[in-house]
Amino acid sequence: MIKLIRTALILFVFGLIAFGVFGLFNSSKPPSPTITVGATHIPSAQGTYCWSGFINSICEDMISPPGIIAHHDLKPVVVSPEAQLKIDYKNKPKKDTLGANIWLSNEKAEPVKLSGNTLAAPRKKGVYIYDIHAIWEKGDSSHAFIIEVR
Repeated sequence: MIKLIRTALILFVFGLIAFGVFGLFNSSKPPSPTITVGATHIPSAQGTYCWSGFINSICEDMISPPGIIAHHDLKPVVVSPEAQLKIDYKNKPKKDTLGANIWLSNEKAEPVKLSGNTLAAPRKKGVYIYDIHAIWEKGDSSHAFIIEVR
């Protein structure tokens, strides 16, 4: 009986270790961007994504970026007209896949031109919602953020 309990315990511990190791390699969430203007960090919230992990894959369709901003109660970060917003990822996306949209309403957006990984804020004062999106080997992802040009 003791031998059976010992064997079961060893198998249980081995299972926990294996599960933990697989968990390390099974990143089922895409990378989050670091968005900055000068030394100021601009917070963002996860948008729609599809991501493949070691064991499973997941796709999550989110509400529009204006809805994401409201849901996460993100407050606009004040920037100067034509300020340069730098978008970086710890895990770099595939070349030439980083893109951005500016949201004109809850349902309408327009593409915004990036210069490499930099987005220029509008010249006109106001509050602006953006989404950024990119593609990696494991999938694609978008994030939403809000700025106020003053």
